[in-house]
Formats: sequence, C-alpha cells, structure tokens
Amino acid sequence: METDKIKTLEEFKDFASYHFKLLKPAKGKGGESIREIRFYGYADMTCLGVNLIRMCLNAVYADELDSRDIYIGSILELALQLIPSAEIEVLDEIYRMLNENSEDK
Repeated sequence: METDKIKTLEEFKDFASYHFKLLKPAKGKGGESIREIRFYGYADMTCLGVNLIRMCLNAVYADELDSRDIYIGSILELALQLIPSAEIEVLDEIYRMLNENSEDK
C-alpha cells in the first residue's frame, strides 16, 4: 500500500503496523516497549555489558570528550539490564556445592 492511496484511519493503521515492527508493547507496563537483542550466550551478553560500562568510564575520564554529548545514564541502565542477576544466584549455589564437596575430602 502506498502512502498516497491512504484514505482512512484503518488503512493508515494497516500501513503503520507493517512498518513499525522493532518495538513491542510491554505487557502490564504502561507505555513501555520491548526491543529484542540477540546474544550467543551469557558470556556474549555480559561482555556487551562490560564494554558499555568501559565506554562510560572512558567518556567520564576523557579530557577531550565532552561527556554532555553522551547520556551516560541511559547506557549504564542498559548495562544493568544485561547483568544476569538471577543466573548469578545459580552460580553461587554451584560454587557452594563444589566447595562442600572439596571440604569433605
């Protein structure tokens, strides 16, 4: 459907829904949207988080960069979302289990 042929609101909704596919509305979150990011695994996801934090540190400490051009808070919020908090609890439990077995020997 070409834009010059849109005559009704329903036609416009059909046209827009075809093109707006990146963001999905978050269920139960008023006005928030979700964008999927794909990773090869936890290591890949965590490396991205670490790199985002490093980028923020470089922006903060660089004399030649005006850090006002970069909204560091939004980058750090994204990095926080990439930290697998629930999975870290599993790693802690595995670590405890391994240490219990080594103490028994």
